[in-house]
Amino acid sequence: MKAWEVRNNVLGLHEVAPAPPGADETLVRVSHIGICGSDRPKLLHPASFALPKLWRPGHEIVGTDPTGRTVAVDPLVSCNVCPNCATGNTHLCGALRRIGWDLPGGCAEQMVVREGNVHPVPDGVDPLHATLTDPAAVAIHGLRCHPVGEPGRLAVIGAGTVGLLTALYAHEQGWDVTVVYRDGRAPHETVTTAVPAAFRSPATLHPERTFALVVDAATGTDPAPLDLALRLVSDGGTVIVQNAYHPGVRLPVPLRDLFRRSIRLIGSFSYCRRQHDDFALALGLLRSHTDQVAYLVSDAGEFSNLPAVLDGGGMHSVRQVLTIRA
Repeated sequence: MKAWEVRNNVLGLHEVAPAPPGADETLVRVSHIGICGSDRPKLLHPASFALPKLWRPGHEIVGTDPTGRTVAVDPLVSCNVCPNCATGNTHLCGALRRIGWDLPGGCAEQMVVREGNVHPVPDGVDPLHATLTDPAAVAIHGLRCHPVGEPGRLAVIGAGTVGLLTALYAHEQGWDVTVVYRDGRAPHETVTTAVPAAFRSPATLHPERTFALVVDAATGTDPAPLDLALRLVSDGGTVIVQNAYHPGVRLPVPLRDLFRRSIRLIGSFSYCRRQHDDFALALGLLRSHTDQVAYLVSDAGEFSNLPAVLDGGGMHSVRQVLTIRA
């Protein structure tokens, strides 16, 4: 089978031997693979990152199982026996492995996956759209699994895929949502029409300290998004940081100011299975909003098209997906 792999800091399409399924595993024939923003810089500049010697990327995976069902793959492989796993906090498992990083990813014609990590895609959900299940689970986890209070005014910083899916889920939960995009990078009007939120640049947000909840869905290499979040959140409010900043990024405000305002600053890493499975809930979100999510994803072409897609960049806010056609 063919697979995209980074070998010794060089990305290439290689012919590799398919792995046979083991106990409690199943074969998935990959049909769609999303290109996550976290992977794009690693694929473009692999020598700038501490990558494994051999890295097969891809964690937004949709395909078919041996019965022909269309399935989405949960890329978080936990031990299922530690105290964190026992309480559903699988994202905090000390032995957590991630498909597309610690384990071979979905940038291949087929892959072997633990059966418990394979979820049937609901009827009515386009397989192309189902590649959004992973970022949708991140969005849901940020609001579902943390003390955010009763719905009120909510700001989402970042108009990427996770930020827009957070806005969609928050609106569904009753929040009055504002999406704050980077100056000069307003989402396309098709996106702003599809997502039920107000869209603003930071320069147009006055007065500050008016949002009961702020979700930092931007993070990145500098503290500007978090600095903005702390300025936008009301006294006594909550800031949720989804995923992580790059190593070395430091908190941009004096801690005395942060705590005197009684602000709750919460880290929200990935997603979990506490009480409910965030990944399964994400598939439900996509099924409930098929018209909206159609504007958040685009078919970027055939599997072999990866280098051209990476060079092209794509439209901001829209997830690009490679297709593998039989």
